[in-house]
Amino acid sequence: MPLIDRVKERTGSDLSDAELAAMIDAITAEIEARFGPAGPITIELGDPVDPNSRFRRVLRLPRAMDSAQPATIVELDPANSGLAGNEVELAAGDYRVLHGGRTLQRLNGGPNGRDYWAPLVRATYTPLGDQAAREEVTIKLMQLDLSYRGGLRSERAGDYSFTLGSADVTEEREKLLASLGRERMVMA
Repeated sequence: MPLIDRVKERTGSDLSDAELAAMIDAITAEIEARFGPAGPITIELGDPVDPNSRFRRVLRLPRAMDSAQPATIVELDPANSGLAGNEVELAAGDYRVLHGGRTLQRLNGGPNGRDYWAPLVRATYTPLGDQAAREEVTIKLMQLDLSYRGGLRSERAGDYSFTLGSADVTEEREKLLASLGRERMVMA
């Protein structure tokens, strides 16, 4: 379901599609300015100066990999040469993705088989659930923006009463945006 339809369904807003799309675009721009665009990321794993890094059979990814998306894993050995000839792009049979995308295991039966990872590994992959988390935060920010009515916290119709509060919409927005920057806990 398109994001604009999900926003309309969850907020009950009667704003025009053009206005809702403009609000979504503004929130998306804010998220991208803070966390970068959604999509593939590139990270480097290992430590070329640590002699023990040469004997790692598994590497832990900081963000889980979406196995349904393409990934590129490149080993650099020796890592400090800077020569393109020392970079080997691994085939899918050279490694295995484990623990819900959190761990890469080196396999010795593939075309570039080895028992251990090279001292430095460059991985380009799409984090698992990144786009879904961004869309959920976008919807929650839309709900917050559409429901904010100044300092009015509550209102009642019978024997009319209202409550003013110091609801800090900026603080709530920051909490929602900060949730994208936190690592989501995955049990391996």
